[in-house]
Amino acid sequence: MQPAETYHDKGYYISDPLFSASELAEVSSLLDHLVARAADCEEMAKDCVFERDQPASKRGGVAIEPDSKAVFIVGDVPRFCPQLIPFLTDLKLVDLVASFLGTSDIVMHFANLTMKSAKIGSGINWHRDFLNKFICPVAPSMVRTMICVDGMSPDTGATRFLSGSHNEPGQAASDVEPMDDRIEVAACSAGAVAAIHPLVLHCGPPNFSPLPRRNIVIQWGRTDVPLATDFKESVTGKTIECLRAEVNRINY
Repeated sequence: MQPAETYHDKGYYISDPLFSASELAEVSSLLDHLVARAADCEEMAKDCVFERDQPASKRGGVAIEPDSKAVFIVGDVPRFCPQLIPFLTDLKLVDLVASFLGTSDIVMHFANLTMKSAKIGSGINWHRDFLNKFICPVAPSMVRTMICVDGMSPDTGATRFLSGSHNEPGQAASDVEPMDDRIEVAACSAGAVAAIHPLVLHCGPPNFSPLPRRNIVIQWGRTDVPLATDFKESVTGKTIECLRAEVNRINY
């Protein structure tokens, strides 16, 4: 099946690697600098969620030091690291998004780094991305993509999907059985992209491995579907052309 067919059939899609080894090395270096700044930059810290702020239950009961600088989420990464924008607007990624949304008239809603740190990375419970209280359109005409910088494996807390649940509005997140044979693990190589239907149920266990799991999460929408929420990041509502033009101005 074509990517869009798989996405609409299962409620998610996992690509082959879209980024080269050299591109991933550059992204990884930029993320290392970003994370290193997060805890010590007051402006950045306001847009971050740290592992110390997460309950131990999300790490299987593992406690961490109250002054730990381990990051769970860095919000608005294009604002704090505009050098990442060329990767976030990569043509291969944008073409995939357009095929999922059925139009090339797309905008970015937000972009963050969601990181499961080695040995202490928090898990995420079963949920759907629509509706959400953060940045959400009036209709489920959106898609979230994850650039899997390190890849994902069962050991590092790979995302799990309840395949087909985007077509089952009556399936509650709280009722998902651990042994449901529709659960599929999104194991993938570094540089792959995972696309998530707004109505599919998905989750991710903690990362107890010695390796980090870093995903750049981007929410995309259609230009003709307005937002129902008021909160905005620096990229909210901007087209690909607008974002690329901003990078060109910075470089110039």
